[in-house]
Amino acid sequence: MSSSYSQYGEDRIVESIFGDQIGTLLDIGAWSVKDLSNSRAFIERGWRATLVEFSPMPMHGLLIEYGYQDTVRLIQAAITAGPQRVTEFDITQNALSTADPAHKKRWADASCGYYGKLWVPTLTVEQLLAQFFENASIDYASIDTEGTSVEVAVALLSTEQRPKVVIVEYDDKLESLLQQAQQWGYKAVHTNETNVILAR
Repeated sequence: MSSSYSQYGEDRIVESIFGDQIGTLLDIGAWSVKDLSNSRAFIERGWRATLVEFSPMPMHGLLIEYGYQDTVRLIQAAITAGPQRVTEFDITQNALSTADPAHKKRWADASCGYYGKLWVPTLTVEQLLAQFFENASIDYASIDTEGTSVEVAVALLSTEQRPKVVIVEYDDKLESLLQQAQQWGYKAVHTNETNVILAR
């Protein structure tokens, strides 16, 4: 791998698991082309990627970079664990946009370039998989939805679509995530202050 783009080098750890394999990835909460990206290094290696991001500023950058690239699919929506109507999100200039009130409080005093509120269409994990992965398997998934990542991850793992490796921003729910993931054969292979890498 030529470069690492992840927050704490998570992409290098995932690369060590897959080696030279070229596969398919799903990045829910992709954020940007390179900054804090858990998918960029794999896209550069030729992986097929589905990048999901609802915030308009980073999606604009993703569209400019990947809009004409056949191996990268862009979806502008918020992914939820269960059915939700169109949802109001607080949109920020950095990677902290959220619909979770508790998560919003965590960055209320931060210099995050707050823009305002935006109503965003939602897709459940099952809807996402049914429409975009009906005949394809996911080898690697990254989930960072600012306050709801664990719920979305559990919803993904509880389907028949179980990636070999999953990165999850665990917030304060690491123990709960690990307990639930264990039933599907996942173990934590790396944990840092923000993310956990699960593998089976």
